[in-house]
Amino acid sequence: MSVSILSDAERKRIEGKRRRGKAFVAVTAVPVVLALLLVATLFFDVITDTVSWQIVEPSQTTASWSFSEGFAWGNTWENVVTKELEARGEDPAAVLNNPEERRRFKLRNRVELLWSLNGQPLRYVVSNSRDDTVDNIGVFEGFNNQEALLANLRDGQELRLNPWLDFAFLSKNASRSPLMAGIGFAFIGSLWVIGLVILFSLPIGVGAAIYLEEYAPDNRFTRFIELNIRNLAGVPSIVYGILGLYAFVRLFNFEVTVISAALTLSLLILPVVIIASREAIKAVPPSLREASYGLGASKWQTVSRVVLPNAVAGITTGMILAVARAIGETAPLLVVGAAGFIPRAPSGPLSEYTVMPIQIYAWVGENDPEFANVASAGIVVLLTVLLVLFGAAFYLRRRFERSW
Repeated sequence: MSVSILSDAERKRIEGKRRRGKAFVAVTAVPVVLALLLVATLFFDVITDTVSWQIVEPSQTTASWSFSEGFAWGNTWENVVTKELEARGEDPAAVLNNPEERRRFKLRNRVELLWSLNGQPLRYVVSNSRDDTVDNIGVFEGFNNQEALLANLRDGQELRLNPWLDFAFLSKNASRSPLMAGIGFAFIGSLWVIGLVILFSLPIGVGAAIYLEEYAPDNRFTRFIELNIRNLAGVPSIVYGILGLYAFVRLFNFEVTVISAALTLSLLILPVVIIASREAIKAVPPSLREASYGLGASKWQTVSRVVLPNAVAGITTGMILAVARAIGETAPLLVVGAAGFIPRAPSGPLSEYTVMPIQIYAWVGENDPEFANVASAGIVVLLTVLLVLFGAAFYLRRRFERSW
């Protein structure tokens, strides 16, 4: 038989604390739920904008082929192009076997697998940059009014359900025509820039973290450096753009090239890499260091063979998250002069370049409403890259995580 030793006043006070705790949890949960709803709404809006209904007046032939026909042909692009050129009365061999003619054809035309063409599902067509888009309609509005749209088509017009995000979008370059626009060169430019960012920031950031955590004396100068590193992690990114413009573009005369962008973004993420690496190194238990010293290992042997292998999970995670931030940066690259359009992919550190955020920014500023669909497709590609990086960070964190 249990006897309560709490008075009525104490029980009321405890119940009041519990109620206040539940109320606090409810209040703090509201902004989290609202934030998740807003993010979900944003994602939904962006994804649905990658597909639209279009009423198009083709400038040349209106030939199309079913998905099964294209699949049976094997090399879909070349065979669809061959059928298209034959329908136009042109010689396919003269175009496909001539590198210059082939390049021009790719610039003017785009092989698309439309989800619906005049009510028929999954049809291949070859869109031309001179095709006239009469109307561009949202995906849900088009589904609701599909029968009326088909009934009101004029002679020579087609109703297309066009997925803007397809293989052609991933391989094509930017263009003044929304139908011909793609993110291929911007994607390659992002790979070049981020590759150099990792090359510059990883050894410098980890090296600085090792020095500050393992070798630097605890004095005023060291504490001053640590304070400034933490302050630099919170500096707006556009300030780094101004620094990059002065130092790398003008002072070192690298001009508007890949290496200028990479050095600017390296400065941007370096404080984050140093802080994350220091925290990972600090998390290694002192007992492991002492055991290493007890076995006769030197300072460097202890750091390189004991501390760093056990800190690799935190260092890798911090590096990947910092790189993910750099991939999405637009302001500093605009300041250092990244181009919104380049005629060719970067071929080296001293090449002209553009990156995915800059390309998306350029599309959003276009007057043609179809570029909103193109920009949404680019945003989905950028978000996919970021999700892959975050997934890699999570996997590596779990893969190398140590329990002490």
